Amino acid sequence: MTRTNVALIGFMCSGKSTVGRGLATQVGKSFVETDALVEELAGMRIDDMFAQHGEERFRDLEAQVVAGVVSLKDCVISCGGGVVLRPENVAALRTSAVVVFLEAAPGTVLRRLGPRCRVRPLLDRPDRELRIKELMAERRPIYTAAADIIVQTDGLAVEQVVRRIEERLKQL
Repeated sequence: MTRTNVALIGFMCSGKSTVGRGLATQVGKSFVETDALVEELAGMRIDDMFAQHGEERFRDLEAQVVAGVVSLKDCVISCGGGVVLRPENVAALRTSAVVVFLEAAPGTVLRRLGPRCRVRPLLDRPDRELRIKELMAERRPIYTAAADIIVQTDGLAVEQVVRRIEERLKQL
């Protein structure tokens, strides 16, 4: 199967949704967001799902969603930050999508989360910055291994990130 989709992976607040919408518009593809599809499937917000059913149940639903979105064509797929934690998700994404890792520094993530950001279940700790650094250190090798393309997002406008992705896609 030809990879007609682009899947954006990376840590929370790395720009997957914002860049994904911009990229989809720029290249004339549809936009889908796995977290939104999980919430729709579960009938509840992700933070409520974590609180009521735990992370494992969320990951199960996320895997169902990924298995479904890979059958779509010509989409930009914004993946939840932990989608790469299950190898079957990465394998499924790679069947139909060029996988792009949007990388951001811990300080950038913390700044983008901001004080008004709804609570993120994995960051529900006293020292959010330390937790971000820990999770990023654990996940970075997984993101890197899964990616066809890596784009740094720190200090860049959405349009600049979109342009960099487009340039890299043309090189494949």
